[in-house]
Amino acid sequence: MDTIVAISTSQATSAGINIVRISGKDSLPIAKRIFSSKSFNDNIVPSTMYLGTIKAKLFSEKAFCVYFKAPKSYTGEDIIEIHCHGGIGIANAIVRLIREHGARPAQPGEFTKRAFLNNKLNLVEAEGILDMINASTEGEMYNAYRLMSGEVSKKITKIEELLIETIAMLEVKLDYPDELEEETSPKAYKNLQLIKDDLVKQVKASSYAKTLKDGVNIAIVGAPNAGKSSLLNALIQEERAIVTDIAGTTRDIISESIQVDGIKLNFLDTAGIRESQDIIEEIGIERSQKAILGAEIVIFVKDASVENFEQESKIEKLLEGKRVITVCNKCDIKKVQKEGLDISVKQNINIQAILDKIMKMINRDSIFSQPVLTNERQIFALEECLRHIQSALDAYNFAPTECVLVDLHQAVASLAKITGREVSESIVEEVFSAFCVGK
Repeated sequence: MDTIVAISTSQATSAGINIVRISGKDSLPIAKRIFSSKSFNDNIVPSTMYLGTIKAKLFSEKAFCVYFKAPKSYTGEDIIEIHCHGGIGIANAIVRLIREHGARPAQPGEFTKRAFLNNKLNLVEAEGILDMINASTEGEMYNAYRLMSGEVSKKITKIEELLIETIAMLEVKLDYPDELEEETSPKAYKNLQLIKDDLVKQVKASSYAKTLKDGVNIAIVGAPNAGKSSLLNALIQEERAIVTDIAGTTRDIISESIQVDGIKLNFLDTAGIRESQDIIEEIGIERSQKAILGAEIVIFVKDASVENFEQESKIEKLLEGKRVITVCNKCDIKKVQKEGLDISVKQNINIQAILDKIMKMINRDSIFSQPVLTNERQIFALEECLRHIQSALDAYNFAPTECVLVDLHQAVASLAKITGREVSESIVEEVFSAFCVGK
């Protein structure tokens, strides 16, 4: 492969330090031509940082240079990293200088793609790196780390090994049907059951992908002046929504997100739901009803200081079939006994209890009990594998062994799609094109 170069750090106009990365067989020769240092000679020690000077016609730059010798490098090739002063101008000038000495600009994700092609990591680990780069919450970051560190790959490999062992048993049974029937059939069937159980767990865990990536949409609903906007402000600990004693102040959906225990919570403060002749308020109420339909959880705020049972009863009908947390606000001045968690936004009573209920409702602990496949390609391949295993189990005692083996070989192929052992070049290109340049 030819030698590539790119800036691996932020493309911001200013930064503390920038790193220029070179990968390929000419990395070290290029570095020797542009980097001057007394100790950077024929006896260069890999993985050691050398202080020296980058020399060009129009500038010179004090910098550090590190040589990572193949195959003990990120890409599996010789790599040079130049650590220079921050400032995109300096880094770009060094890239141009390196290009003048024979390197070409790297394509998006090309360093990681080379790592994949050189068997330094598999496809699911590479996608874990992409998830790490794009993570916006601690939960996403934690899950991405588990993917890129090989935790999922080990599980997939374990399933694959047991599946291949089972295929071998059944293929031997074809050659010696009489001698091995009693010994092989029960064991092979048991193996397939174990494989199915593991796959079901993995598929179930993948259902949390949306929660990890997009967060949970939570609508705050109730009658006008129940304290919905005040509750939003209390939950996010910021004066985001306008709060007054005038009913119907909120006319449109106000959304705000916070991170709780690694999960993104998207709160939607809605207009109070009531009969109204105000055209603008009516539009707000319609949007509130749509927000209820699209929300995964609804916080129903009741007002404990007034008897508005008829209004609240109408709202309850809108919430049928939804996951609802009912709270009774203004418990510090309670005049009416209502069903729900007593809270006081004004006195900060039981606000944390609401967050605790949300975490329990979304099974927060289950989400982090094992790494979650967040990529549609991975999840589809996993579900495909499960379908083939189920088909093999359904046919096991009724169809010829050859038919069962067809499903099992297809199941192996599905697992190989996850790790990238059996994927088309177009899929590989698609995966790495999502990376930024320099990664």
